[in-house]
Amino acid sequence: MGVVLMAIGGIFVQYLWNSYQRAITLDHWIPVSGEVLAAEVVEDGLNQRGMTKYLATVRYAYTYEGVRLEGDRLARLPVTASDPAKLAKRIKPYQVGDSTLLYINPSDPSESILKKDTKAALYSIWFPCLFVVGGAGIVVSALVVRR
Repeated sequence: MGVVLMAIGGIFVQYLWNSYQRAITLDHWIPVSGEVLAAEVVEDGLNQRGMTKYLATVRYAYTYEGVRLEGDRLARLPVTASDPAKLAKRIKPYQVGDSTLLYINPSDPSESILKKDTKAALYSIWFPCLFVVGGAGIVVSALVVRR
């Protein structure tokens, strides 16, 4: 039982750590100013329940080292939902023609995002660590001979 708890806790610790590492990578992206070209919610097929899935898209243009580029990523991962009203709230701050701050990948300036990932995974990692420590405690107590 202790080994199972340690394994399950370890899987979640690794998942949260990887999520935090991806967010840290985005901290090295370069902030630049851009202009919003379009902001809309579009249909994007069906979700796993067979309901219509919607995608929030924001197109923007920016200049980096004298080259004009365009991007359309709101975040690192696509922002989707089954409720278009939720997505409309997410793109509401981005009005056509407005100036906005975005972040570009220094190694590939054509890769850009408007919102960085959260580092909240690191704040939550303590919980699965309890399972690892608890599982280790069960294993140690099972191996220790009681007198």
